[in-house]
Amino acid sequence: MYVKVIKNFAKKEELKILNEWCLDNFEHNFQYYKDAHMDPYLEGSRFTTRLCNEIDHKSENIFINYPKVSYDIQDRIIKFFHLENCKKPPSFVDGIVNGIGFEGGSICNHIDPEYFENTYTLHCNIISQKSDSGGVTIIENVEYDIEEGDLLCYIVSELHHEVTATVGKKNRILWVFGFCIDNEKLEEIFY
Repeated sequence: MYVKVIKNFAKKEELKILNEWCLDNFEHNFQYYKDAHMDPYLEGSRFTTRLCNEIDHKSENIFINYPKVSYDIQDRIIKFFHLENCKKPPSFVDGIVNGIGFEGGSICNHIDPEYFENTYTLHCNIISQKSDSGGVTIIENVEYDIEEGDLLCYIVSELHHEVTATVGKKNRILWVFGFCIDNEKLEEIFY
């Protein structure tokens, strides 16, 4: 299966900065975030900086002032998997998405799009803050209850995935680093 977990990929100090940025911007720069509408039972339970796919991003001048540490982590992912020549999903700003999930919120089972012909969409996810419980990623019916700072990489355009409901008052904060990879890179990463 096209899933890989790398333990302790992000440092505690980096996670702290990512969490502070998310919580501060969710409160003060709410225009960065949109309701993901991915929970069929609870409206307004998960917000994301991911843009709507129907927007023509080439004509949009969209800028999000992500923290430097998010680009440092992205660079580490690129070097680790040799992704220097891979495109990034057009619905991501700079190849990065930040999401925040609130108590009771879940993400429905889905598959993400392939953005470019003959590519697969790869997400490399880091949870910078786990909810008190719940918020577990399920990929093709297998649970991946990763720890804060672990890197969870998988082919979202091929594998059904979802997230269980978060429990407790502690918000689940997720960082997604997206890439569009070809067959050769797929084999290199997952085999």
